Amino acid sequence: MSTRPTPRPTRGPGPSTATRRLTVLASLATATVLAGCAQLPTTSAPADTGREPLVVQPAQAGRVVEAVTAVLQAQADPATADPAALATRVSGPELQLRTAAHTIAAAGAAPADTGGADDVVPITSILPREGDFPRWFATVTAPGADQAPSLVVLRTDSARDPYTVWATPTLLPGASLPTLAAPADGVAVVAPDESTNLPASPADLAARYGDVLTNGATSRYSDQFGADAYRSGVESATAAETASLQAAGGTFTQERTVLPDGVLAVRTRDGGALVVAAYSWSTTSAGPAGGRAGKLEPALAALAGTEQALRATVTRQEVVVFSVPPGAGGGQARAQVVAAESGPVQVTTG
Repeated sequence: MSTRPTPRPTRGPGPSTATRRLTVLASLATATVLAGCAQLPTTSAPADTGREPLVVQPAQAGRVVEAVTAVLQAQADPATADPAALATRVSGPELQLRTAAHTIAAAGAAPADTGGADDVVPITSILPREGDFPRWFATVTAPGADQAPSLVVLRTDSARDPYTVWATPTLLPGASLPTLAAPADGVAVVAPDESTNLPASPADLAARYGDVLTNGATSRYSDQFGADAYRSGVESATAAETASLQAAGGTFTQERTVLPDGVLAVRTRDGGALVVAAYSWSTTSAGPAGGRAGKLEPALAALAGTEQALRATVTRQEVVVFSVPPGAGGGQARAQVVAAESGPVQVTTG
């Protein structure tokens, strides 16, 4: 029996913002995530009085965004993009996604559509108050043709390094960012292991949501998160792939880990948190022993360097954004995923 292509989330860097839309695992599921109802954050509430300096001033943030946008625009076409040029102002999951898009397009296939923005048109910024490195800030972009704003996360490792685009997760349908302080006032950073007035620390929330994505309703943490379109798409696609392979005598397995330094968080106006979490997600689809190799879909074949395989492992980068309500000790407070980005970056076969 032949193996089917492994599932892939299909939000990835496309040729232009005018044609970009958010789709979850389109190769295995037909559910399309439309972001027409995404809402923008409110920043009119008075800020608290933390005394840590802003990582960057609003005007500086604007200049950084302008500089990175110039690089993204110059490298907008995945087929002709130069990964080395991208690496000057792109890093982390976003660089891996865009490098993979270049590999796929250079092979003549359509890159995975993860929703990465070529044009960053800022409407507001999230400016943490923090003194230590690495530092980060985020810009909320204006909606494109798909009516979906993105949260562009920028990071730097030291005072000598420029800020780079680390991730560009797009708001999910009907989702909105929690209320944050105005850019000039800044927001307080929440350490990954801090759980003050939260149902769990940002690091624990990231790990728990990863378990929910991997194990679905059987996860003991499933009731700690509200339903979201990204989770629904992942669960539907992986369930379909598992059933198909098992019927043919094959297997489907997956695992997910939070990336090192992959959890970022700041306080919201109500005392909760906005949390950004990045994962490495790998899935392995294997046909039955002695079966015939199956044909990989073009994008995965480009990353694998082969068109057919009996066994294929796809590694993806995922970035999700949570709105976490205040509430110590768990209780009924549930975190809600409000934005997501995901796409394949590597395929190995055997």
